[in-house]
Amino acid sequence: MPQPQLLRKKVQEHIASTPTFVLQKEDDTIVATTSVRLPWSDNPGPFPLPHLGWVATNPDCQHQGLAKQIITQVITNFVKDELHAPAVSLGTAVEHPWLQDFYHSLGFQTIDIVRKFKDHQTAYLINIFDERRTRQIDDIYLKEILSQTISNGR
Repeated sequence: MPQPQLLRKKVQEHIASTPTFVLQKEDDTIVATTSVRLPWSDNPGPFPLPHLGWVATNPDCQHQGLAKQIITQVITNFVKDELHAPAVSLGTAVEHPWLQDFYHSLGFQTIDIVRKFKDHQTAYLINIFDERRTRQIDDIYLKEILSQTISNGR
């Protein structure tokens, strides 16, 4: 299968198996997207929490606040209102520090840095809406990371 077809198939499979949200212009041009990987899915995030992924903005529409808009809408309308999750996580490349700064401006805090791939490190971030319920999640990694985060004042 040629590369573009393989990529298209992979994207279609992701969209079919993962809640994916899209912002579009009136002419149906896609301007921003994000998906939510769920703990019980075939592709969960690192913690037993909803995990944002595929945050992207159309290059022709950057610097207009669209990523912020879609992330805020997905967190408010889906993660909080529908899933009733106490927190949400996401990951981003450490080598792009402006992205961590952007996510920090949306209420996320960096809680761990891991090397999952040879070419970059991944920063895991979390946005906690209900600290008590988040701390009650029975997950060794999450509990350890949260206690280190508080100890180190991250």
